[in-house]
Amino acid sequence: MAHNDQAKAVGQSVLRREDDYLLRGEGQYIDDIPEPKGTLYLGFVMSSQAHALIRSIDFAEALQVPGVFAVLAGDDVARLVKPMHTEIQLPGYVCADRDAVARRKVRFVGEHVAVVLAENRYALHDAMELVQVDYDVLEASANLVRATESGAPLVHDNVPGNIIFQGKFATPGFEEAHAKGELRLRERFRHGRVAAVPMEPRGCLAVPERGDSILFHSSTQIPHLIRTALANHIGIPESNIRVVVPEVGGGFGMKAQFYPEELVAAALCLKYRRAVKWIQDRREELLTNTHARDNLYDAEIAFTSDGVVTSLKLELLANAGAYSSYPFGSTMEATGGARMILGPYRIRNYAYQTSAVVTHSCPSGVYRGVGQPACFMAIEGLMDRIGRRLGIDPAEVRLRNLIKPHEMPWTNAVGVRYDTGNYEQCLAMAIEKSGYQAFRRAQPADRLVDGKYRGIGICNLTESTGGGALGWRARGLTQLSGIDSATIRIEPTGKASVYVSHAAAGQGHLTAFAQVAADYLGARLEDVKVIEGDTSVSPYGSNTFSSRAAVTGGGAIIRAAGKVSEKMRRIAAGILNVDVQDVILHDGVASVVSRPDQQVPFQAIAETAYSLGTLALAKGEAFGLEASEYYDPPTSTIANAVHIVQVAVGAKDGRVAIENYCIVHDCGRVINPMIVDGQIHGAVAQGLGEALMEEMVYDDNGQLLNASLLDYLLPTALDVPDMSMFHIESPSIDALGGFKGVGEAGVIGAVPALANAIADALSGIGANVNSVPLRPTHLLSLIREAKRAGGSTIQAA
Repeated sequence: MAHNDQAKAVGQSVLRREDDYLLRGEGQYIDDIPEPKGTLYLGFVMSSQAHALIRSIDFAEALQVPGVFAVLAGDDVARLVKPMHTEIQLPGYVCADRDAVARRKVRFVGEHVAVVLAENRYALHDAMELVQVDYDVLEASANLVRATESGAPLVHDNVPGNIIFQGKFATPGFEEAHAKGELRLRERFRHGRVAAVPMEPRGCLAVPERGDSILFHSSTQIPHLIRTALANHIGIPESNIRVVVPEVGGGFGMKAQFYPEELVAAALCLKYRRAVKWIQDRREELLTNTHARDNLYDAEIAFTSDGVVTSLKLELLANAGAYSSYPFGSTMEATGGARMILGPYRIRNYAYQTSAVVTHSCPSGVYRGVGQPACFMAIEGLMDRIGRRLGIDPAEVRLRNLIKPHEMPWTNAVGVRYDTGNYEQCLAMAIEKSGYQAFRRAQPADRLVDGKYRGIGICNLTESTGGGALGWRARGLTQLSGIDSATIRIEPTGKASVYVSHAAAGQGHLTAFAQVAADYLGARLEDVKVIEGDTSVSPYGSNTFSSRAAVTGGGAIIRAAGKVSEKMRRIAAGILNVDVQDVILHDGVASVVSRPDQQVPFQAIAETAYSLGTLALAKGEAFGLEASEYYDPPTSTIANAVHIVQVAVGAKDGRVAIENYCIVHDCGRVINPMIVDGQIHGAVAQGLGEALMEEMVYDDNGQLLNASLLDYLLPTALDVPDMSMFHIESPSIDALGGFKGVGEAGVIGAVPALANAIADALSGIGANVNSVPLRPTHLLSLIREAKRAGGSTIQAA
């Protein structure tokens, strides 16, 4: 086995293999897959009401459209598939099943009430418009807070008070410790509701094969979980289902869910023995793909006159939407925010009550960062408020509360282990590289410079990544294993085929996984090919989400490579007539340590393993040269970063300009620095959107008011600033390879850093910034109100 000190590929900014064909326009996305002859096109009639009884559905006119094959209502679909059931084994969780197509009642605008199959897309859309649904409209609970009030309309009869999950926790003696706090602050933080909005909406193509088998193409991040879900809900063996993932035009967690459209497409394919294709349009994407955020954090923090935090109390509300998504359920935002808010700080006294609330809105699900952008907006906002209260620089407040290097490994108050990390070094480097001190020295008390309020904000974050089975069990998820796997085969040519249980959605897996495999096999990088996203050839795993590919996929590759390389060394030792301990693998050859010129290429070793040459295998050695390994990573692998942002807020128009953006990041051992930088750049852009412009807006009747990209504003290239980025490497001691996740830290850091920078810019006039998005109209309103009030809104408890 090639050891870490012989690594040649890991740590290098190798050009992404994917870019060559993607930039040439040769990538095949879901709508590019050739359609078999006789393909039927699937469409869904969506509810126009957020909460209503379905009195009748008339599709007589739709059936008269030439080319229409079938129209089915909810009862028809229910005879083909089981209701979608998400089991979460946590105290305080209530299960509320979902029909793939609504039957008696609808619970959000966009919920499916009928399906149409047609021979062509034109007939499909004509027929969908002719389906008539008669509703008995009911009062809706569309607002997160009002849904919890006494007498609010229930979303599900078996979910009392619309609380689908509630969890409580307190460290021993919390109330006494909190009551003794020398000083206290209380604040409410709100994070608006957002959508993932990938460039490519979702879609699938189900193709019947022999017997009851099906080939299922889906734009998804979770092919193995999709296969299991299809088997469970349709009632056929998993061995009869092959899920293949084409190129995915953005997933961000939203495509890590199993959706009703996939279930219906597969069921109708089997029923009619014809290929069924469904492609989502943008309006459907905004109405029906899982949303995220819409969180309220009511936090009270106790601290000393020196700025040292002594306790933290949290009440959290998270909007779960109308149903639990599959497989993550309705608890991820609620549990994630409550578990991760402690961040890199030594906060030993902590209590929370966290609730997931069902509302008559689109179901919520996992989206890049999950609860962490909101929870760090809260804790980092509190750190700034402590500094302003005491007259201590906010950076110094953070420094006084950081976990120290000598305290690692650290287990926080809720039991999350931080194996490695140097939070002081990250913060110090960010302060230096961003020019923080110089900015502070030049900053006037009223923050007004050249007609703009100028401020600087910090986010000091930890990111929970790469969780294994124990981590998911701790959050109650029983339909998610947490393991991943790899199979490595050295072909007779001596080249390596690496099959991984993951599925890429733009992260550069084909490159990064090849770098890991090359180093741990001792192969040349160009001789390694990575294959993933096909359940017929890739071993089983939990797939790609939660910043876990490098940790879980990399760990599985390392384990499989260890087995293969040991066998290669044994075969090479026989060929070279030396002891196996004297053989080392590197650059595609096996050589003798003491005599490097005495070597044998991988191809000769492979030919011997497959009995293709004149040399025989040693007695007792099995033919072939491959191995499969599963890897269950640690409960969580904790990455960290510091974002420091300088902004200017227009005094007359409230517009925000980002004038400097600095990031210091630690994701453990970096596999490919260029890919890591790209991941962070993209995530920061998404965080910028969340902080400054994006929000899904529902009215009191549950109508989504901005279900188009004319109204749901996204950042463009002109909005994204240049970023200076620096890396510290604190390799994990718990995860194989030393890797930590990287995919979500950019968005987790951007939202709080921007909110704090804007808050700092307006602190001189006493404006209290405690919510996102921070659109110009909102900021202008805050400026005007602060000037009228002439004081600070920070309150002591």
